Amino acid sequence: MRRTAILLQATIFCAFAFFACFGGSPASAGDVITFKVGHDSADTVPVAIGLAEFKRLVEERTGGGIVIEVYNNGTLGSASDYVVNCQLGTLDMGTVNQSVVSSFIPDLPAVDIPYIIESYEHADKVFMGEVGKYYSQEVRDIVGIEVVGIWEVGFRNLTNSKRPVNNLKDVAGLRIRTMDNQVHQTFWKGLGADPVPMSWNEAYTAMQQGAIDGQENPFSVILGNKVAEVNNNLAVTEHVYSSQFVIMSDKAWKSLNDEQRKIIVDSCYEAGLLERKEQRRQASEAVARLEEQGMSVTYPDKQEFIDASAKICAEYRRQYEKVVKMIEDGK
Repeated sequence: MRRTAILLQATIFCAFAFFACFGGSPASAGDVITFKVGHDSADTVPVAIGLAEFKRLVEERTGGGIVIEVYNNGTLGSASDYVVNCQLGTLDMGTVNQSVVSSFIPDLPAVDIPYIIESYEHADKVFMGEVGKYYSQEVRDIVGIEVVGIWEVGFRNLTNSKRPVNNLKDVAGLRIRTMDNQVHQTFWKGLGADPVPMSWNEAYTAMQQGAIDGQENPFSVILGNKVAEVNNNLAVTEHVYSSQFVIMSDKAWKSLNDEQRKIIVDSCYEAGLLERKEQRRQASEAVARLEEQGMSVTYPDKQEFIDASAKICAEYRRQYEKVVKMIEDGK
């Protein structure tokens, strides 16, 4: 009887140990984890192509243990929704423009100062280097979500349906859709335009109906979202470089073990290299394709824009002095 009791206790202990090690831990062996990723633009833009590669890499490297479901075209809401929902744990992952993240991070608007990022090479050193690490930590500390990578959207350019922009005077009075970003809005107001903050989901219809005259975005976004159908003028201003933060909820992050986290981060980095390459390829081909679609392309003197916004930029440079120095050290 006593021997039977001892054997029963031993059996119970072993069973408990088994379930403690395997049944109750994050990312248990044999479990399939599914992550939904939200993206608010078309499936042809570089970020969407990068997400497709990220999906492939993660699923391949985990043997299907982690499944990535990509939702493009804003089907899971706007980019601002992605940040909040990742905070709440109701969305696993999202890709969010730096300007949206800046609503949550006090000194992130430093990277939106017009003309502070001077080239793709400079951008890589900034966002793939110390500045990227700095902001990733700030997002963890302030927002409580993970940044698993920072990708590229590119240099922003102006489109409108009213007139060609050959110089600064042509900007005056244009109603331009911007993101909800104070630096962007102050910049355009300073140039005499009327900035109208709204989500990208609303922007196309607003341009189509004439509620706004135009918008500003990188070439790949202008091309991928068929802006030429509603705007026939493109001015190559390259006024702001935009990055894209790939974010993950704390809940999703904590559901993974160390090996799976490494796969997520490494795959995001590698997919980001492809995404950057694709963005730059699309940007190099975009002007010719947009002209084929009926757009008139102009090249106003950027120095005129730089000079006109110098006072505004100087104020922001003083406000974000620490990060500005980091950005300039990356040249």
